Amino acid sequence: MKVVSTIFKLLFCRLWWLSLFFPLVALAQDNPGSKGFVGSQACASCHTEQFKDWKASQHHSALQEASAGNVLGDFNNKTFKHEGVVSRFFKQDNDLMVETDGPDGILKPYKVLYTIGDYPLQQYLVDFGKGHIQPLSLAWDSRPVTEGGQRWFHLYPNEKINFKDPLHWTKITQNANQMCVECHTTDYNRNYKPEDHSYSSDWAESGVGCESCHGPGNKHLEWVKNPEDTVSNKGFVVDLSDQIKWTWDEGSDIARPLEVKAQQQIETCGQCHSRREQIASKPAVNKVMTDNYMPALLSNVLYEADGQINDEVFVYGSFKQSKMFEAGVTCSNCHNPHSGKLKAEGNQVCAQCHNPQKFDTPKHTFHEPESPGAQCSSCHMPEKTYMVVDPRKDHSFRIPRPDLSAKLGTSNACVQCHTDKSNDWAASTMDSWHGKEWRQRPEFATAFHAARTGAVSAGRQLQAIAESQDFAPIVRATALNEMGNYLNSDLLPTVERNLKDRDPLVRAAAVASLQVAPVNLRVQLLAPLMDDPSKAVRLEVTRLMAAVPDQQLTPVQRNQKQVLTGEYITTQRLSSDRAGGRLNLGQFYLDLGMAYKAEAEFLKAVEIEPYFTPAYTNLAEYFRRTRQSQKEGEWLKKGLEIDSSSAALNHSMGLYLVRQKRAAESIGFLRKGVELEPMNERYVYVYGVALFSVGKKAEAVEVLDKALQQFPANRQIEEALRAYRSQLQQ
Repeated sequence: MKVVSTIFKLLFCRLWWLSLFFPLVALAQDNPGSKGFVGSQACASCHTEQFKDWKASQHHSALQEASAGNVLGDFNNKTFKHEGVVSRFFKQDNDLMVETDGPDGILKPYKVLYTIGDYPLQQYLVDFGKGHIQPLSLAWDSRPVTEGGQRWFHLYPNEKINFKDPLHWTKITQNANQMCVECHTTDYNRNYKPEDHSYSSDWAESGVGCESCHGPGNKHLEWVKNPEDTVSNKGFVVDLSDQIKWTWDEGSDIARPLEVKAQQQIETCGQCHSRREQIASKPAVNKVMTDNYMPALLSNVLYEADGQINDEVFVYGSFKQSKMFEAGVTCSNCHNPHSGKLKAEGNQVCAQCHNPQKFDTPKHTFHEPESPGAQCSSCHMPEKTYMVVDPRKDHSFRIPRPDLSAKLGTSNACVQCHTDKSNDWAASTMDSWHGKEWRQRPEFATAFHAARTGAVSAGRQLQAIAESQDFAPIVRATALNEMGNYLNSDLLPTVERNLKDRDPLVRAAAVASLQVAPVNLRVQLLAPLMDDPSKAVRLEVTRLMAAVPDQQLTPVQRNQKQVLTGEYITTQRLSSDRAGGRLNLGQFYLDLGMAYKAEAEFLKAVEIEPYFTPAYTNLAEYFRRTRQSQKEGEWLKKGLEIDSSSAALNHSMGLYLVRQKRAAESIGFLRKGVELEPMNERYVYVYGVALFSVGKKAEAVEVLDKALQQFPANRQIEEALRAYRSQLQQ
């Protein structure tokens, strides 16, 4: 189930969907005054400069009604053609309209309700009925004409997405209500109604207002009337002021903080500027991240092996890897929190803490002053472009490692600028500048690459990263999470020690690494964490303890498990409008022995997202475990009709046919599973065994021999190959 959960997190938060600055619900209105929210306008009279900055910021324009003053796109009967569909943008009375392909592929007019963002692009959102809001895949490029802007464009320009595709703008995967909409409004309430799959969402203020970060302002207004009142934080629930003082030690070229405190700004900003999964019914700005959300780790797809951004990850996961985070730097050290702009131009923002006489010179940059290569961000914050026109900077502030790029295929800033050169050239050039000591800096890319490729030494390399204090908690947490695929008695002491780490992200990852541990070991190691102060940790403990029989627990532990079970179910219900949340809950019920509830959740997952193939594999697995083989086969067949290119479905169908003693029929499905997902060790192993069982012995040995070269640590492949070779010799 951990695999399905991971797939869901990636699908749920795919970069384009999260980057759309999604809207709220149809016909909903701002509701200032609800639950103590007073609206940003109430701040204007006292905080004039801050209010002015905010009004010009992208936080303010995150969501606005589609009025003439807010709309940047050309709706003067303009057309745009993509993959044979001709969409039209026009005006009808006082409304802005878009005629485009609907859920059946037929052209239909839709009324635009909201604008999202302003630069470098603006998107438009339409009412889709039953409270559903959908973002169009067509957006307006708001850059100047000289930069290629002032045009309509498609967010998936190189993909053929028709009305049958899960990524089509009309599908549930693109629904705005359950995406990161709370990050682009103030006090968002999704208000999903599972009985008819509808929404009645509302919010206190359009856009990211003052109270999105500072919390409800009513108590602050009361304090303003009576400033002698001793109420904490002047009436706000959270203090976001940067109180860390910095100093320059004599002879040092880098400033250091006089003290390192809990960075509440990062915990607050990160709740939106991150890839994460909501775990709190109502996230609160005065809580730490892991009580509101489960942040994504440095997983494949989201990040390169060395932690550089790959998919759009919204800063938090990158910044938490950095030495700056470790030193105590917080968001407002570099950014004006109200305008969102940098506090200084170019290298001057870095010069606040890094002596420019040391770092902003050709002796350090090896580039001409004022040239692009002499900019700190060019080397230490390389960009990647998302949503076609929106470049984002990597906030991990790493030193380029072209030597690792040559070995592992990771990106680096050197050849990103010098596109006509190679990584080897870049590495040799750095050798000429610095000697070869820079190649010895601690790095985790090699270990993460080993884990992703199934190298024989991956477990030991990950263990070294998890044990080292040279790396940030999010890096060590990722190493621990990956160690779950290699867990053995040698790695277990590392996991056990990290169950007591001070960082909740590390503890949660250590818990997750015990996914395949025996039940008695789970009880021994996880029972003490059933009352962990972090919700993220408790949820992982609950998930792994679900399959533990009550008779193996003490009375106190049984009571704790019951309480945690309720907490876990409530949390998963937050995602009940998506198939992934239903699958997670279904698996949880199955582990608890509540088969009838598990079936209901699995069936609902298919109903909500009929194109989400993991729902079919989970449902088929449920029927296998409950010995309903006919239904198992039926659901696998339905899944393959939806998506014949699913590796998991092909593999599962192959196994089903083997169990039905139809081994000859299984070969085609098992082969296709391997072709679609060649790095899956289990798929290759099963395919090789199946080949041998149907008499294709030489082919089986050939397949397993190649597999062992690819996955030298896999004992099952090694033992099967040895046995089959012996039989062939006999």
